Amino acid sequence: MFALPILFRFVLLAFVGATVASVANSKKDFALLAGVFLLGLGALEAVLAFFGV
Repeated sequence: MFALPILFRFVLLAFVGATVASVANSKKDFALLAGVFLLGLGALEAVLAFFGV
């Protein structure tokens, strides 16, 4: 089964967090953007796990 290494996940989340922090104007925007990213990442990992990649 395919699983991203822990270090890669941490670096990806840190990069996206920094990007979202620079774009978001309020805590609500930050939460919305971060939530959408995490939802998309979870969906991507679920699809990869489902197809056994």
